[in-house]
Amino acid sequence: SSHLYSSFGQRFAREDNCDADLAVTCGPPAIAAVAASEVTAGAAAAAAAAAAAALATAMDAVLHQRFNPREYYRQFLEEGVRPDGRAVHDRRNAQLERSVIGAAHGSASVRLGQSAAIAAVRAEVSEVAPDLPTTGRIEVAVELPPLCSASFRDKQRSLSWSSFLSNTLGDVLNNARVFDPKQLQIREGELFWVLHVHIVCLNYDGNAFDLSMLGAVAALEDTKLPALVPDSAPGLEQAARLMEAPVGASALVAEARHVRLLSRPLPTTFAHLEGHWVLDPCDAEEQFGTAVSLCLVAGRWLVYYQGGAAHTESFVGELMPLARNQVQVLSA
Repeated sequence: SSHLYSSFGQRFAREDNCDADLAVTCGPPAIAAVAASEVTAGAAAAAAAAAAAALATAMDAVLHQRFNPREYYRQFLEEGVRPDGRAVHDRRNAQLERSVIGAAHGSASVRLGQSAAIAAVRAEVSEVAPDLPTTGRIEVAVELPPLCSASFRDKQRSLSWSSFLSNTLGDVLNNARVFDPKQLQIREGELFWVLHVHIVCLNYDGNAFDLSMLGAVAALEDTKLPALVPDSAPGLEQAARLMEAPVGASALVAEARHVRLLSRPLPTTFAHLEGHWVLDPCDAEEQFGTAVSLCLVAGRWLVYYQGGAAHTESFVGELMPLARNQVQVLSA
């Protein structure tokens, strides 16, 4: 029996050692794997919770801006910033590129933040006629199609803005301090050039005045009038008896030349927002209704109101010094 007891004890010891070996060999990795899995699950849960919180905050901000925009902007402006991160008197970066349309006599593209437009110049020979201008001129057409912004799906609003911008830009660009129409003469008292400037907004996020003016000026500075020679084809109207001269042509009626501006109009637009005048307003900021555009022409300011003229008159003295600081950036 002692022998049996001894054998049983030895077997129990061996089994116990085997369990111990198994525990040493297999136990810790299994525990580590479980722990790692728990850590990974915890991190994923924390990340999901953070993402959900961020999404909820973003949704709250969007809803706040949509249903209570004045309070939304007021909270930002109290801190001296705007929702897009700009300070009150910060302008968005302006990007200009000339000669973007090969078929035009002059062209340019312009961007102000997310606002983008393209401008093209078409030069047309015109003849003197009764009751019509007898000198060359610049004619401007600004187009704000519904595709550029939902704000212009209202046809009446689009036409109103287009008309305002077309007339205003035409007045500025034909100003005697900006443009000398004598450079458009072909045959004095008979024929002259008319420059048609067509501006199309591609994407709109506010400040159509500055966007259109910068595009028109850049396109005009890029414009080159072609040389002209007589066209001998029969049956043509007087104004059409000239054609663009081929390379190497002689007997030119008019030589090729660049259009020159006497001065470059420099625009600056402000919107009145919860007691603050903010520079270069985006589309959302323009919805508050009152805006003033100032344009520096040969040292003189031209002022254009876009709603609330009587309210803004007392602020012009405040805005002009700010605008003067900004035009230095545009003129660089």
